[in-house]
Amino acid sequence: MVDDGITFVRPPKEEDYGTVAVFEELYGNLWDLLQLDPSHPLASRNH
Repeated sequence: MVDDGITFVRPPKEEDYGTVAVFEELYGNLWDLLQLDPSHPLASRNH
């Protein structure tokens, strides 16, 4: 994503629920990019 010009305002950080990083999109909005830990209850939900 960085190679494509995405600006991360917070680098990846390990939390109890998984890994989270925050990036800024073209219009200045901030988005959380989240990878849930497989042991987290939400990770096993059917979509």
